[in-house]
Amino acid sequence: MEREVEIRPVPPSVPRPIQRIVGPGRRERAYLAQVAALEREIETISLVERGSARRLDRMERKLAATREAALELERREKRLILALGALQRENEILREKLALQLAPPRKRTLLAKLLGRA
Repeated sequence: MEREVEIRPVPPSVPRPIQRIVGPGRRERAYLAQVAALEREIETISLVERGSARRLDRMERKLAATREAALELERREKRLILALGALQRENEILREKLALQLAPPRKRTLLAKLLGRA
């Protein structure tokens, strides 16, 4: 038993309005603006962080150089103190020798003459 089926087109019941594509709403625009502002802030923070790291590295290098220069200066001062001490001692010895050479000869006392001592 075959049944006959009649196919009829169904008329649209309600006419569809023309849909227009609408951009983001007020909330979406505010959200997108907030996201853009946060992205700019992140970019600024990364630039500041990178700059701060570079400045810190420069300051650490400068501090290390200053410390090294201070140590070298301290070493030089110690060598100079030692050299000055040696010169001072040598000067004292020379002064004593000169004083002995320039001193008038001591007069021999009568007792020294009698005993034959110099």
